[in-house]
Amino acid sequence: MAAPSNSSSSSSSSSSQPLHDELTATVFGAVESLSQVRKAHFLLETSLALIESGRYGDEVENYLDVYLRTPGLDKRDVARALLARGNARKTAGEKLLARAQQDFQAVAKLDPSNRELQGYLRRNNMIHFVDEPASQRAPPEIWELIARFIPRYHLRTWLFVSAFHRDIAERLIFHTIDLYFGEDQDLNRGLDIFDRVKAEPVFASRVKALRLHWAYEENDMFDLMTRMFKSALPAFKALREFEWIGYPELRAEMVQAVLHTHANLQSLGLIGWHFDAVGVSAFRDLRKFILRAEDDDGFADMGEVRTVLDQNQATLRHLTLGAYLQRNHSWDHAFQSATIRNLTHLELVDTRISHVVLARIAHAHRLESLTLHGTFEEPCSASVVFGSDHVIDGVHTFLPHLEEFRFIMVGHDNDLNLFQSVAQFLRHRPKLRRLDLGCCPWDLVYGVLPDLTNLRALRVRIANLTDASLRALLDVIPKAMVAIHLETAVSAKPLHDYAQSFTVFNSLAMLHLNGNCRRPQPNLLSDKEYQVQTALWASSARSIARALPSVDFVGWHGEHYVVVRGGADIGDKVELKELPSRRRLDCAKGVDLGTEDAAWMERKDLPMDYEMPGLQQT
Repeated sequence: MAAPSNSSSSSSSSSSQPLHDELTATVFGAVESLSQVRKAHFLLETSLALIESGRYGDEVENYLDVYLRTPGLDKRDVARALLARGNARKTAGEKLLARAQQDFQAVAKLDPSNRELQGYLRRNNMIHFVDEPASQRAPPEIWELIARFIPRYHLRTWLFVSAFHRDIAERLIFHTIDLYFGEDQDLNRGLDIFDRVKAEPVFASRVKALRLHWAYEENDMFDLMTRMFKSALPAFKALREFEWIGYPELRAEMVQAVLHTHANLQSLGLIGWHFDAVGVSAFRDLRKFILRAEDDDGFADMGEVRTVLDQNQATLRHLTLGAYLQRNHSWDHAFQSATIRNLTHLELVDTRISHVVLARIAHAHRLESLTLHGTFEEPCSASVVFGSDHVIDGVHTFLPHLEEFRFIMVGHDNDLNLFQSVAQFLRHRPKLRRLDLGCCPWDLVYGVLPDLTNLRALRVRIANLTDASLRALLDVIPKAMVAIHLETAVSAKPLHDYAQSFTVFNSLAMLHLNGNCRRPQPNLLSDKEYQVQTALWASSARSIARALPSVDFVGWHGEHYVVVRGGADIGDKVELKELPSRRRLDCAKGVDLGTEDAAWMERKDLPMDYEMPGLQQT
């Protein structure tokens, strides 16, 4: 049975072959008899049919290429051919791009930090697919910029999102590290950081600013800690800023150790009771120098401060000098340095300000930021200096580039002429972004504010707070405010009830309402009363965050909280997480408050806390 079947099949196949050849020949003959235009039309229809059936490829590309080179074609048919080929090419290209993206996503999972992949993503401008990871839909620089606007408290969640997000978060979180060493401190964190820096070069490269806080008597433990620090110091390869805070102060031996490993530091801070840093003038490339000392009886000669300024004249732009008002001190000699004229940022804190110093400041025309905190030795002369400012062709003759001004005087509450001169000095300064006038009378501050159209951070005191006085304040400051600290002595109603009035500021990131009250103390109340008062304290602070959806940080009578808001499934749940209170000798930066405006407004070292720990700043 098999043989006949095979014979029959062979017979059928052999009989169909001549028919196929005959059909092909007949078709070829028919096509050859057509005119050029009809042949071209045949190619077009065949190409369109193949594209529609999903068989687009090189053969169809050739058909359409030949068709389009044929002369005398109808424009509408040419348009059909081009449109069909364009759509077919686009569809094929998208399929290839999708497959390419799958390859890139696989690489991203295997090696997120691959430089070649990051370079491709940075150059890539194609349309991204919605199913791609978010990290691949924007270049890393965009994600890092986004991260810089996220408070550090919330940025910590990026550590658990992906390797890509963790890398960005670690660069920002570990940019500045504060380590605390003291007899009442847990030393493990500091020692762990030293070990990690020595073991992980990538981690060490992320640390750009290191602040060491010391609280030791000079004993064997302090010697051990300093030896461990010196052994880790060379591993901080990327270090640009260094501050030594507390007691014992930075001394000659440690100055030499830092100088040996980081001679090109850009910022150096010495904060303590004495100036003991003999040899600190050997640093040559400082852009910022900070010295806070209670008195001038340290191991180092105060004349070395002048030497530091002179040796860094070409680079130094930011200078902070602080003392202690209860002790005699003078910065007259240091201010004879020509470097003062080059400064853009100057801060005199908790210090006596002589007429010599103020006269030198008057000639520092490049200043963009000025903090004056302390006492004028000659308040009448200071009034004359501030009153000498004039506006010529829209430009101030005294500090024309000023953008930040803090003026907190101690012992001058009744010097009305001084405050009037300062208020006049501040008029017509649209560049001014940040302002703190301390105890300046509210009516004088109110007269200045309408001219400050670029103001974003304001610390203001209204002694008797009412709805009318608050409305007057809110009507004259810009609606783009970022940070506001409102202090009062007497309030017409509970302070937190005013929070709703601040909803006109859509960009407000921090609001601090300060009535100089203290939180309930357990040793002054019964247990039940303490619980009730503490709950009331917390709910009052929380009501501020509820009233202001834009706020990330709340200040409440000198304390600071970060706002944690619930997701959509939780509703309007709002929680406050208390931030660490100021420590003794805390200075400048303190805890992260989200923005530079808020950090400037809430600066923690005015004055430095030499005597008593506490939350009050002035």
